[in-house]
Amino acid sequence: MPDEKPLSTGDIARLLHVTRVTVFGWIRVGRLKAYRLPGGHYRIVRAEFRKFLADHQIPVTLDPSSPKRVLVVDDEATVREAFKAALSAKGYQVVLAEDGRKAFRILRQEHFDLIFLDILLPTMSGATLFKAVKRRDPEALVVLITGFPDHDETLAALKHGPAMLLRKPIKLTDIHAVLEIVFKEQKAP
Repeated sequence: MPDEKPLSTGDIARLLHVTRVTVFGWIRVGRLKAYRLPGGHYRIVRAEFRKFLADHQIPVTLDPSSPKRVLVVDDEATVREAFKAALSAKGYQVVLAEDGRKAFRILRQEHFDLIFLDILLPTMSGATLFKAVKRRDPEALVVLITGFPDHDETLAALKHGPAMLLRKPIKLTDIHAVLEIVFKEQKAP
């Protein structure tokens, strides 16, 4: 039965729109009961998760059809709005940030299934933000976007972990290609 499959910390983070670090904290202090796999990963039985939701009066269902959440970080308003239009049209929930500090504040409180991150940003570089994202959640899916793929900041960002790289100007087909890869979306006919 599909309902019997236990949840991972990433599943719970996505459902509650928090970071995996937050979920680990709940497990560590005993608020959320979990068991550990031989590889060190945690799994949470669905009944235990439902109890956690009820105990803390969290109105969330285990409906897998909830929309994927995407953060778009770019200092150009036209780029942000183009991403929002393209992603919203496909049913994604989109949050926008115009600089690195704002994105960092958002990421400290919310979880995203995918992050589009411009490299050259005001207030905090994309490389610095990418490093912070990967430190908090090594499994975070990040697509770096830049018009300058050979720029020192781009090279610095790539040192912090694997990421996809999209070159500006970005086309709608580029965004759709990323969604196909990341979320296994069906190609449009």
